[in-house]
Amino acid sequence: GLPVAGFSGTLSGRYTTRAGGTGFIRAKTGTLTGVNSLAGTVVDTRGRLLSFAFLASGTTAPAEAQAALDKLATALGAGER
Repeated sequence: GLPVAGFSGTLSGRYTTRAGGTGFIRAKTGTLTGVNSLAGTVVDTRGRLLSFAFLASGTTAPAEAQAALDKLATALGAGER
């Protein structure tokens, strides 16, 4: 049931077809004034299922915070496939 990066839910527009995490990251997003979060799972290059939860507080630019969280999740999965 979690949205898939680049394909469904709130992650459909946050990952491009060329992004390293597209199709491998499954997560839920959260956004409040000054707070952005991303929590879910990613399969790394060795095939391991990893879970993560990232939270940024005191943010003043939501789009930049979302991009940073997306980069963290992609890096966790080792980015390139």
